[in-house]
Amino acid sequence: MVDIWVEGGQAELGFIEAQLRTSRGRIGQRGSQVVRRSTLAGEAIAKARAPVRTGYMKSTIGHSFAGDGRHGAMEGEWGAEARYSRFVELGTRFMAPQPFVGPSLDAVTPGFLAAVEAISDPLD
Repeated sequence: MVDIWVEGGQAELGFIEAQLRTSRGRIGQRGSQVVRRSTLAGEAIAKARAPVRTGYMKSTIGHSFAGDGRHGAMEGEWGAEARYSRFVELGTRFMAPQPFVGPSLDAVTPGFLAAVEAISDPLD
Protein backbone atom coordinates (compact mmCIF):
# COMPACT_ATOMS: atom_id res chain seq x y z
CA MET A 1 0.00 0.00 0.00
CA VAL A 2 1.23 3.47 -0.79
CA ASP A 3 1.03 5.85 2.15
CA ILE A 4 1.52 9.55 1.64
CA TRP A 5 2.04 12.09 4.39
CA VAL A 6 2.50 15.79 3.92
CA GLU A 7 3.31 17.77 7.04
CA GLY A 8 2.46 21.42 7.39
CA GLY A 9 -0.58 23.56 7.90
CA GLN A 10 -0.60 25.62 4.72
CA ALA A 11 -3.60 25.29 2.45
CA GLU A 12 -1.33 24.56 -0.51
CA LEU A 13 0.19 21.53 1.19
CA GLY A 14 -3.28 20.25 2.05
CA PHE A 15 -4.28 20.56 -1.61
CA ILE A 16 -1.14 18.67 -2.74
CA GLU A 17 -1.74 15.95 -0.15
CA ALA A 18 -5.33 15.50 -1.38
CA GLN A 19 -4.17 15.23 -4.99
CA LEU A 20 -1.51 12.67 -4.10
CA ARG A 21 -3.98 10.54 -2.16
CA THR A 22 -6.53 10.53 -4.98
CA SER A 23 -3.99 9.81 -7.72
CA ARG A 24 -2.13 6.89 -6.10
CA GLY A 25 -4.48 4.29 -7.63
CA ARG A 26 -3.94 5.77 -11.08
CA ILE A 27 -0.18 5.75 -10.56
CA GLY A 28 -0.28 2.13 -9.40
CA GLN A 29 -2.32 1.11 -12.44
CA ARG A 30 0.06 2.86 -14.83
CA GLY A 31 3.06 1.38 -13.03
CA SER A 32 1.52 -2.06 -13.33
CA GLN A 33 1.11 -1.57 -17.09
CA VAL A 34 4.74 -0.46 -17.41
CA VAL A 35 5.98 -3.52 -15.51
CA ARG A 36 3.83 -5.86 -17.61
CA ARG A 37 4.87 -4.33 -20.94
CA SER A 38 8.55 -4.30 -20.03
CA THR A 39 8.50 -7.88 -18.76
CA LEU A 40 6.77 -9.22 -21.85
CA ALA A 41 9.11 -7.24 -24.12
CA GLY A 42 12.13 -8.61 -22.25
CA GLU A 43 10.84 -12.15 -22.63
CA ALA A 44 10.30 -11.68 -26.37
CA ILE A 45 13.79 -10.25 -26.87
CA ALA A 46 15.36 -13.09 -24.86
CA LYS A 47 13.52 -15.64 -27.01
CA ALA A 48 14.67 -13.91 -30.19
CA ARG A 49 18.31 -13.80 -29.00
CA ALA A 50 18.49 -17.29 -27.47
CA PRO A 51 20.84 -19.63 -29.29
CA VAL A 52 19.06 -22.70 -30.60
CA ARG A 53 20.53 -26.16 -30.84
CA THR A 54 17.58 -28.36 -29.91
CA GLY A 55 15.09 -25.60 -29.05
CA TYR A 56 14.55 -26.81 -25.49
CA MET A 57 16.18 -23.85 -23.74
CA LYS A 58 14.27 -21.36 -25.88
CA SER A 59 11.02 -23.17 -25.10
CA THR A 60 11.64 -22.73 -21.36
CA ILE A 61 11.94 -18.94 -21.54
CA GLY A 62 9.00 -17.46 -19.69
CA HIS A 63 7.89 -14.74 -17.32
CA SER A 64 6.16 -14.30 -13.99
CA PHE A 65 4.60 -11.45 -12.04
CA ALA A 66 4.31 -10.86 -8.30
CA GLY A 67 1.82 -8.33 -6.96
CA ASP A 68 -0.62 -6.27 -8.93
CA GLY A 69 0.63 -2.71 -8.47
CA ARG A 70 -2.69 -1.47 -7.11
CA HIS A 71 -2.20 -2.60 -3.51
CA GLY A 72 1.56 -2.52 -3.23
CA ALA A 73 4.60 -3.35 -5.26
CA MET A 74 4.61 -5.32 -8.48
CA GLU A 75 7.52 -7.27 -9.88
CA GLY A 76 8.05 -8.91 -13.22
CA GLU A 77 10.81 -11.29 -14.22
CA TRP A 78 11.77 -13.37 -17.21
CA GLY A 79 14.37 -15.98 -17.93
CA ALA A 80 15.02 -19.53 -19.03
CA GLU A 81 14.17 -22.49 -16.81
CA ALA A 82 16.52 -24.93 -18.55
CA ARG A 83 19.17 -26.01 -16.03
CA TYR A 84 22.00 -25.29 -18.43
CA SER A 85 20.83 -21.83 -19.51
CA ARG A 86 23.17 -20.15 -16.99
CA PHE A 87 26.16 -21.81 -18.66
CA VAL A 88 24.98 -20.67 -22.09
CA GLU A 89 24.44 -17.11 -20.83
CA LEU A 90 27.72 -16.79 -18.95
CA GLY A 91 29.91 -19.33 -20.74
CA THR A 92 32.29 -21.85 -19.27
CA ARG A 93 36.00 -22.40 -19.57
CA PHE A 94 35.20 -24.63 -22.54
CA MET A 95 32.53 -22.47 -24.19
CA ALA A 96 32.23 -18.76 -24.94
CA PRO A 97 29.23 -16.96 -23.45
CA GLN A 98 26.15 -16.58 -25.63
CA PRO A 99 24.17 -14.00 -23.64
CA PHE A 100 20.47 -13.62 -24.32
CA VAL A 101 18.83 -12.64 -21.01
CA GLY A 102 21.30 -9.88 -20.08
CA PRO A 103 20.98 -8.17 -23.46
CA SER A 104 17.18 -8.35 -23.24
CA LEU A 105 17.38 -6.47 -19.93
CA ASP A 106 19.68 -3.90 -21.49
CA ALA A 107 17.21 -3.45 -24.36
CA VAL A 108 14.13 -2.82 -22.21
CA THR A 109 15.73 -0.72 -19.46
CA PRO A 110 15.71 2.67 -21.27
CA GLY A 111 12.03 2.38 -22.19
CA PHE A 112 11.14 1.19 -18.69
CA LEU A 113 12.94 4.10 -17.05
CA ALA A 114 11.34 6.61 -19.41
CA ALA A 115 7.87 5.21 -18.74
CA VAL A 116 8.41 5.28 -14.97
CA GLU A 117 9.64 8.86 -15.17
CA ALA A 118 6.58 9.83 -17.21
CA ILE A 119 4.18 8.58 -14.51
CA SER A 120 6.25 9.59 -11.49
CA ASP A 121 4.69 13.06 -11.18
CA PRO A 122 1.13 12.48 -9.93
CA LEU A 123 0.18 16.12 -10.32
CA ASP A 124 0.36 16.14 -14.13
